[in-house]
Amino acid sequence: MAATKHTVSDGYEHPHYRRRRTMMPVVHLTTSYPEYVWELHTPTDVVARAEALDGEIVRICRITVPLCHRGHGYASLLLRAVLDHFPDVTVGLAASPPPAAPGLDRTALRAWYARHGFVPAPLRNDPHRMLRPPAPGSSPAVSDASRMGS
Repeated sequence: MAATKHTVSDGYEHPHYRRRRTMMPVVHLTTSYPEYVWELHTPTDVVARAEALDGEIVRICRITVPLCHRGHGYASLLLRAVLDHFPDVTVGLAASPPPAAPGLDRTALRAWYARHGFVPAPLRNDPHRMLRPPAPGSSPAVSDASRMGS
């Protein structure tokens, strides 16, 4: 995947690099539509990655943080970058971790997404679906009813 990097934040101060005042930028990679990718970098590594697909509802496909980098708020930082990129669009996801994957269980994962404004919106074929409606006062390009699957 050929990608162009665009920094979307001034950076996030990594706790292990605090003495050196190294900032970790959130980078939005330019990819082939409809895919969107954001990464969080240290000077030498990618420490977190978020992937989404654009559409009537933007769907977050995955947020990954390697085990050695968990517990520092990187997933929250990337999720905020995705939500900031799409303030006037409903954003959806399936709040169900892969079986036997390290990390949050289904209940904790749903609670984590709820703290970021997502609400349960299950469908028969997608019982773990959660949606974050457009930000208050935004001007959605498509009606809320059609975004919510009604």
